[in-house]
Amino acid sequence: MPKAGITYGPRIKAPNYDQIDKDAEQKVLEDLGLKRPEDLVAKARPDALVVKAARIIEQADAELALHLDERDEALAHLWFYEQRLGLSGTAGLTNMGYRHALARLMFGDKRHPLPNGTNAELVQAAEEAGIKRVADAEEKLLKAAPIVYAARARREIAVRYMQEAVLALSQEPYGWKPEQIAEHAGVHRDLIYKQRAAARKRHGQ
Repeated sequence: MPKAGITYGPRIKAPNYDQIDKDAEQKVLEDLGLKRPEDLVAKARPDALVVKAARIIEQADAELALHLDERDEALAHLWFYEQRLGLSGTAGLTNMGYRHALARLMFGDKRHPLPNGTNAELVQAAEEAGIKRVADAEEKLLKAAPIVYAARARREIAVRYMQEAVLALSQEPYGWKPEQIAEHAGVHRDLIYKQRAAARKRHGQ
């Protein structure tokens, strides 16, 4: 929200995140070998699905590791050094998510309160916290933010499909133990326990 005592820079037009959401869902379905969500029940083999979903999550995590800091550094520059409005929308974040991103970068704690003040005071706070100045920050934000958003969207969708596959493998006619599922999918067994619990909760079990 605009605050008294600050002169703001122009807003940056946001990418089409609605389309990115649609594309992310379609990409996950394709990578899982499904044409539509309903095929999960009718056609998908859970032993194959759990492996494919795990690989999608792994790829998404790799993209996040590569681009998340780049996005957040550009965000921090644009807020603290240029005081640009509407950055949460530009980055595809909620207001809370935007504040968490800045606080994580600035303090290492996403819940740490952010500094307020005039333009000069924000610049001073950023410099004292070691926030980097980023050349071409707007361009870098518009490049990194959609990548991060799409990776998170694909990850979220893939997690749900993996949870369903884990639940199916836990039941008859499979009856696999979490350790067997984890070994098959190439993940830690603790993840399988969590995913099975989430799927059971979703199904009221």
